[in-house]
Amino acid sequence: MSGRGDKNKQGTSGRGASHQSQQAFPEDVQSPRKPGNRKTYDLLVDDVPYSVITEPFTFNGEQRYYISVNGGPDHVFTWDSEIGRLTAINDEGAVLPDALEQEISRRLEADL
Repeated sequence: MSGRGDKNKQGTSGRGASHQSQQAFPEDVQSPRKPGNRKTYDLLVDDVPYSVITEPFTFNGEQRYYISVNGGPDHVFTWDSEIGRLTAINDEGAVLPDALEQEISRRLEADL
């Protein structure tokens, strides 16, 4: 019986299935990340070494930064006018030592 999916004999699940894993999800397409903007800092704060990766992005016209410390999850830093420096605004940012936040802010401001 021809015409009943003879092209599907090799175990594929239909048209385009073999290419689905290569397709980008919508959130990947709209990502503000630009790999060429990354900077890495090796910091020593209170005798503790940190490897910090920073990546700037703009959100609602405001400059912000993705910050990863020692390969951990990203923290979002933005300017806080009350304390006069960049600071983490996401919940996970609370785990960063204040002295480290201050040093990251100082380094980012120096590079502007």
